[in-house]
Amino acid sequence: MKSERAISEVIGAILLVAIVIAGIGIVGVFMTSTPPPKANQKAILSSSCIDCTGDSFVIVVKHEGGDTIDPKTLKYYLRTEYANGTPFERIQVYGTKFYQGDEFAVFTRDDICSLPSSSISYNNATSMKNGDVVLIYYKMKKS
Repeated sequence: MKSERAISEVIGAILLVAIVIAGIGIVGVFMTSTPPPKANQKAILSSSCIDCTGDSFVIVVKHEGGDTIDPKTLKYYLRTEYANGTPFERIQVYGTKFYQGDEFAVFTRDDICSLPSSSISYNNATSMKNGDVVLIYYKMKKS
């Protein structure tokens, strides 16, 4: 007597392998057809504040590395507080002067506080790279 049971097991194994290969193919097509995400600009910025006269300050924003950026696209917000830590105001401030890194490196505190005129106009600055500086001059309002 002949038995044909083994054929169903072979067909089942072939179908199972075909389903797995088709699934891998679908996932592969999906993964390779979507474009990679666009890289965001990444720059490292540091800031410090210089007290010039007790009520006027210079905020120094320095590019410490990473991608070159357009300084005019940056937004700066300043939050001031009373001596006891109570918030006074939060306002948007704007860049006043732009200096290239090699030019700014020789400045002293007095040079920074006295508004040197040798800078590139902030409105004409197009790229900020490692070492470049934006100065923001701010005078405290009387409370």
